[in-house]
Amino acid sequence: MNRIQSGLGHDNPWLRLGYAFLCYFAVLALAYVFGILVLPEGIMRELPIPAFTIFEEGESFFSLFGKTIGYNVLVLVMIIGTNHFRVQRLTFGYLPLYANTAMMGLFAGTNSFSGGVSAYTLEGWLLFLQVGMLEFSAYILACAATVPLAMFHADRWRGEQFRRIRGLREVRLSKQEFVFLLVALVLLVVAAVNEWKGVG
Repeated sequence: MNRIQSGLGHDNPWLRLGYAFLCYFAVLALAYVFGILVLPEGIMRELPIPAFTIFEEGESFFSLFGKTIGYNVLVLVMIIGTNHFRVQRLTFGYLPLYANTAMMGLFAGTNSFSGGVSAYTLEGWLLFLQVGMLEFSAYILACAATVPLAMFHADRWRGEQFRRIRGLREVRLSKQEFVFLLVALVLLVVAAVNEWKGVG
């Protein structure tokens, strides 16, 4: 666990990114298997997920595209914002990232996606590669890129207050990290187009 935590907070952005993707696939696979083996099929369909409540039937491509981009940018902002806090070498941006990953794995494992999409079919997995995988790749890129933004630090998870380790003007991202952020935004646009391209 310490090695994973160190990898996710490593100074080399490419190494951070590699560890972030490894953890993503591990959490996704564990949640998916748990959903298949333990939970009843379709159990999560009735959950009031905010991402689903903003979309309405009969909307135009541009309306759906705009709402999708807006929601995903909001998730990116939350990840980047929480990355200002760090315990040991783990910034908090990874927490919403992997919480979302676990939820998606549970939805897939219990076959709870709406709109006739089934995680038990090849078509469902192809849709995941065209949309979900791109969105989560964007989240991972943004999270790994903004680890150096940490401004508040604690040495232990419990019993210690966060202390300010630098000011806002002192946080900097490298050129590679800026490229990660730009690629993340491009992936979100491509994912939104793929999700709604069939809407007239």
